[in-house]
Amino acid sequence: MKKSKMLLRMVKNREVTAKRLLNAAKNYVAMKTKNTIAPGYPSIMMVEPTNFCNLNCPLCPTGNGTLKVPRGSMKLEQFKKVIDECGPYLLNLTLWNWGEPFMNKNVYDMIDYAKSKNIFLRVSTNGHLLKDSENLERIVRSGMDELIFSLDAATKETYTKYRKRGDFDTVLNNLKRLVEIKRKLKTKTPFIEIQFIVMKHNEHEIPQIKKLVKDIGVDDLKLKTLNLEMEVKGEKEKYKNMLPEDEKYSRYKKNLKKKDISQGCKRLWLTSVVNWDGSVSPCCYDPNRSIGLGNMFEQGSFKGVWNSKKYQAFRKAVMKNKEKILICKDCPGHLTGLDVE
Repeated sequence: MKKSKMLLRMVKNREVTAKRLLNAAKNYVAMKTKNTIAPGYPSIMMVEPTNFCNLNCPLCPTGNGTLKVPRGSMKLEQFKKVIDECGPYLLNLTLWNWGEPFMNKNVYDMIDYAKSKNIFLRVSTNGHLLKDSENLERIVRSGMDELIFSLDAATKETYTKYRKRGDFDTVLNNLKRLVEIKRKLKTKTPFIEIQFIVMKHNEHEIPQIKKLVKDIGVDDLKLKTLNLEMEVKGEKEKYKNMLPEDEKYSRYKKNLKKKDISQGCKRLWLTSVVNWDGSVSPCCYDPNRSIGLGNMFEQGSFKGVWNSKKYQAFRKAVMKNKEKILICKDCPGHLTGLDVE
């Protein structure tokens, strides 16, 4: 989805408030002046409902079994604690991380609660668990702003090569029903986006996925580059055969070296991640929580973690030498998305 369209919808829905803008401005100034203390709350927050998933995608730590942290699901009351403290300052709430959000039995209540606080809400799903028409209608009626379907294929044969244990027809049917319900209720939300990670086995289907998006009536298509940096570190050679032939669809050069990546990190002042158990991570590129910043449920508040000595030390370390930090030195930065022609 184009950022300008997102901003317009946020303004129209009154999700952009003076309080949220002032909060963002405070942290932006702190970032520009290299102040390790962020005076406000994050403007963008990722909250992880669960790190369980029903699929076994080979390059995902959750799916391939290399996730080393405990598995579990956030309780509704814990989620409310996050929203009650941070919600008044959030311009964007992302409800996913290292799992399938709809595996949390309370996720619909979480969605409703976040929207009751007038927060711009994005959810990403593999699309398998939305079989109940009542739940599909509840999603539409909730006012959720954006729903992303991770598809990565335009045909059943291609889909099963990466989305292990998945069923292409199920996802496609759920997509179609969701679009139909939106039309029936005459609403523009949720904005439905199909995500397509470009790989060697599916790059030939890019024209087909563009046509599929148009035929179904989905709002947008996002092509993404494949990331080999998660739990396959040191094994890039093993997986390089998954990279697309056309280098314009890759974040890597043919020798597996990164293309130019963005320097610095705005995320440390503007965004943060709360995992299902309350542990806080600097961003989503730390699935095994190698950077331990604290736990908001144990420490009593998110703000106590956000400006703790650990968080401040991490901001300072990234500013000083980003290349020395494992999760940062190969950060894809702006290379994740691709323009759809």
